[in-house]
Amino acid sequence: MKLREGTLAWLFVGPPLLCIGLVVFFPLVYSLWLSFTDVNLLRTTGPAIEVGGMRVPLYRWIGLRNYAQALADPIYWDSLWRTLYFVAAFVAEATVVGLGMALVLNERFAGRPLLRSLLLVPWSLSRIVVGLLWIGILDFEFGALNGVLLRIGLVEGAIAFFKEGWSALNVLVSVYMWNQAPFATLLFLAGMQSISEDLYAAAEVDGAGYWRRLWYVTLPALRPIVFLVLVLATVNGFLMLDLIYVLTMGGPGYDTTTVSWHGFKTSFTFFKFGPGTAVLYTLTALCLLLTVVYHKLVLARFEPEG
Repeated sequence: MKLREGTLAWLFVGPPLLCIGLVVFFPLVYSLWLSFTDVNLLRTTGPAIEVGGMRVPLYRWIGLRNYAQALADPIYWDSLWRTLYFVAAFVAEATVVGLGMALVLNERFAGRPLLRSLLLVPWSLSRIVVGLLWIGILDFEFGALNGVLLRIGLVEGAIAFFKEGWSALNVLVSVYMWNQAPFATLLFLAGMQSISEDLYAAAEVDGAGYWRRLWYVTLPALRPIVFLVLVLATVNGFLMLDLIYVLTMGGPGYDTTTVSWHGFKTSFTFFKFGPGTAVLYTLTALCLLLTVVYHKLVLARFEPEG
C-alpha cells in the first residue's frame, strides 16, 4: 500500500517537476555553460557545420575569458554604475511608497475596498502595455502631460523626458515604481493584517501615539516583509528589461543602458551568446550578494539567540 501511495504521489508531482526542470533549470544550466564558451552566430571563421545550406559556427570551451572581457569593458562598468543607481532609487521608492500606501489602506474609511481593488491594476498590466501607456503620457510631441503643461502655461516648450540621460533614467525609475509599488503595498498590507490588535491596545494604554505605535509595533513586526520586499525589488530592478526596450532602447546614447540591457543587446543584437550570458551572470552573483547583505541587515541581528 505504501509503495502504491508513493507511486501515486510521484504521478501527481512528477509532471510538474519535469516541466519546472525543462522550463527553469535546463535553461539556467545551459546558459551558465554558454557563458564559458565562445559561441557567436555571426562568426565567419573557425569550425562550423552546414544546416540547410546555412553555416552555423561551432563553439568551444574558453573558461573565464568572457567574464574577463566583460570586466575589462568600460561599457560594462558604466552600465553597472547606472544599474546600481537605478536599483537603489527603485528599491527606495517602491519600498517607501508601498509602505505608505499600505498604511493608508490599513485604516478604515469609505471606499477602502474599491481602492484596494484598483491598487492592483498597475501591477497587473504587462510592462509592454505600461511602457506604451507612459509614452502616451510623456512623449515629446504627442504626450498628454506636455499638452496639459503647455495649455496652462507652466512651461514654454515641450519637455523631452526621454532625450536627456539622467532625466530618461529617472523617468524609467518612476515608471517602474508605478508598476511595481502596488505589489509591495500588497505584501505590507498582508503583514499589517497579521499583527495582533492586542499589541496596539497595549501600546495605546502605555500612552503611545500613532507614530510611536508605528515605530515600536508596526515596523518591527514587518521586518520579514521588509526583507522580502527588498529582495524582490532588487532582483526585479536588476532584471528590468522590457521598459527599457519600449521607452528608450538604452538611449540616448548609453544613458539608460543597464547591465541587463547590455547583456541582452550583446546576445540578441550581435548574437554573441557567450559574452552576453557572462554579462548577465554577473548580475546573478550581485543579486545573491545583496540578498545575503539584506539578510544580515534586516533579519539576522533581530533573530533570537539560542
